[in-house]
Amino acid sequence: MANKINEINTARVLQLLWYSGGISRADMARELGLSKSTVTNIVSTLEKRDLVRLVESGQSGPTGGRRPLVLAINARYGYILGLEIQTEFFKAVGTDFQGEVVFSHSQTMAFAGKGVAQIFAEVLRALKPKLRKVGLPLIGVGLGVAGIINKADGIIEQSNPLGITVKTEFYKEIAGLLDVPVMIENDANCCCWGELAFRKTERHGSFAFVLGEFRKGHTSDQAYWGTAVGMGLVLDGKVRHGDGFSAGEFKSILWKEGNSNQFSLSDAEVRRVREDPKVRSRIIRELCAHVAFLVNSLNLTCIVIGGEISVYKDEIVETLRAEISRNWSYENNVECAIEFAALGEMAVAYGAAGMFLESFFSIPESVDAGGYEARFRLSTLGEDDA
Repeated sequence: MANKINEINTARVLQLLWYSGGISRADMARELGLSKSTVTNIVSTLEKRDLVRLVESGQSGPTGGRRPLVLAINARYGYILGLEIQTEFFKAVGTDFQGEVVFSHSQTMAFAGKGVAQIFAEVLRALKPKLRKVGLPLIGVGLGVAGIINKADGIIEQSNPLGITVKTEFYKEIAGLLDVPVMIENDANCCCWGELAFRKTERHGSFAFVLGEFRKGHTSDQAYWGTAVGMGLVLDGKVRHGDGFSAGEFKSILWKEGNSNQFSLSDAEVRRVREDPKVRSRIIRELCAHVAFLVNSLNLTCIVIGGEISVYKDEIVETLRAEISRNWSYENNVECAIEFAALGEMAVAYGAAGMFLESFFSIPESVDAGGYEARFRLSTLGEDDA
């Protein structure tokens, strides 16, 4: 029991350091309701691991005296590799422990017909020469893929774009491939995790991330040519997966029988989305109508747009504002921010790295918690140190 409590207290200290950006031992003890000796012991262990460093001296009190020492997460402790894998390409982003990008790369590769574990191994091989140049130790990998993903157990329940129709135990299939932890998540949910992880002081409590991608030519299923949309939902500060891990899956209520795409437009029309402004406008309007319904029904405070569709910022903002207003029954204006992911087309890979960091700095829900997040934190820090 004592070890479990120490694990929770260590996680609380880590999370506070992560969120604050810098804080003294005395302020940590006061904020967390822990004794100064407990905080000192935990911080000493983390300093030995070089995960925490003294960054500066804080301000002295009103009566003068010694200035408190301010501690923060060591950004150079290592880096997290975030990946997005589709059937015709992959994108990779490396971030340090403060979320700064230290590496990015995108590459077209033919993955159609291959299993996700095989694709993952090929991507790592392709990246190996580039990752050697990062100059920091690799701490973990976050992977975002389209489909219904059981993040905790590492199971891909289904993925239409990847041609997966039966459960695939990803964590078991890649066992032994890397000596660092790996986490997998739905691509749109990864974007939500990225917003939570990298906007710690200004995060929205309830928002949706709309991920719009253009897919072409070489997917395993031609039905996924054109525009592919995924949504991630964050309610009360938590990414929502649903009991079946399918929360956020999108298909228009105007969808017509016989269409393979997600919208009411014909497949032939959707494939022209890049070159035909009229088709693009119809897709944006239909998508925004659905998003507006969510904004008003769930009282969302923000919509974040990411992926390739974000290049049409002006049209999306104008259309979404109009649809939110049209969908609203009262005289007051709906207060909902419309924002765009900082890394645009790299949002999934960046978010996958953020997912790993957010989970790394999470707090076990109880002394009995023994989920994947707790296990990978111990494996990264070393059980004796946690």
